[in-house]
Amino acid sequence: MSRFRCCRQFPGTVMVRLVVLGEDGEEDVPFIEQNGASGKGRLNPNMNQFTAALSCYPIVSLLASYMDLTTLSDLSQTCRQVRANLMQYRSLLITKSLRCENEDTSPAARLGNALHASHAVWTAYGQTGLKVGRITSGKVGACARDMVADCRKCGRIICRNCVVKAPPTSIMKFRHRRLCRTCMKSPLPELMNITRTIEEDGTSHDETTPERRTYARPPCTCEDFVWVCQPCGQTMRTDDTTYIRGWKWRARYSHCGGMGAGLGEANEGVECGRITDCLATRMVEKDVECDAAELAALCAETAKAEIDGRHWNGSSYSTQEIVGIGGKVKTKVKKQIPVGAIVKEYEDERDNEKFLDREQTGANRSWCSWCARVVAGKKDQDSATRSTDSIASTSSSGTV
Repeated sequence: MSRFRCCRQFPGTVMVRLVVLGEDGEEDVPFIEQNGASGKGRLNPNMNQFTAALSCYPIVSLLASYMDLTTLSDLSQTCRQVRANLMQYRSLLITKSLRCENEDTSPAARLGNALHASHAVWTAYGQTGLKVGRITSGKVGACARDMVADCRKCGRIICRNCVVKAPPTSIMKFRHRRLCRTCMKSPLPELMNITRTIEEDGTSHDETTPERRTYARPPCTCEDFVWVCQPCGQTMRTDDTTYIRGWKWRARYSHCGGMGAGLGEANEGVECGRITDCLATRMVEKDVECDAAELAALCAETAKAEIDGRHWNGSSYSTQEIVGIGGKVKTKVKKQIPVGAIVKEYEDERDNEKFLDREQTGANRSWCSWCARVVAGKKDQDSATRSTDSIASTSSSGTV
């Protein structure tokens, strides 16, 4: 006996009829309308509050604005009722789906980001041994709409054409950063919360008292896939190389304790991987290069001093002018900035120079520099397994 399904769509109602091809005299299955009732009292098992909400266009359009086309397709395949509700607004939901932020960006800016990404991934060497950077590793086309999600580090909405090229597996271990003792001993959920100053429209109307919000973010998943935007991924490999070289330098000169080069001495040690988000941060005075706003404020103070009959050369205790490479003059100011606590150094790492081996093997909890998320260690995974087993045993003991 063979069966087939017929779907008919009319204004205001959706009906599904099952037709059975068999012997004469058999009655067809009655209609099942959207309200769940049938001619013989049969109910639609897929009718509930969620499917009823999907039949309302304001609700489903708002829901579609947080989903890409792939997620909408997966949602429509959950059951026949959900698919019927979404199909009646198909053309409208496609236009309301989640879009990449770079879709309206100029082609020149997108091409520049693609060149930076390709130069960091693709490297060739000529006949004389000189490094030759290739122009691009792929085509620069329009933004995709089927795979759109937020950047794992900064949170910007990007598509699959705007993410960085997948890094090689061999450099995956260099993304780990060591955590301080406070961050290591703290509960894992405390490291999954991040506080940022973000407005609804992306601007800050009151710079003196900005709005700060706390977001919960899951642990790192860079082992499975890397979803990072081009601006965040431009300096990934450079930062990893600098971090590893810092460990080698401090381990090599750690015996010079009186020279301030010893690892773990005051502010000379390796900083916690969370940097300013460390749970044991402290305020340290450092020389920071001025940005555009600070330079404008200094120029305004200089002009005001000249009006009052005073003279200022541009240097003071808190402000210094430094001549950099190529004769470029840089202005630096002294600021109190938050600095992470000093991490621990193990004796075996100083001898064999195998740095961050505990973090790379998953024995200790670490911090991922690519997505700025915590990487759960072995103890965290064991505690999660024990809690799951205890919940399962409690539920099984409560049943009769």
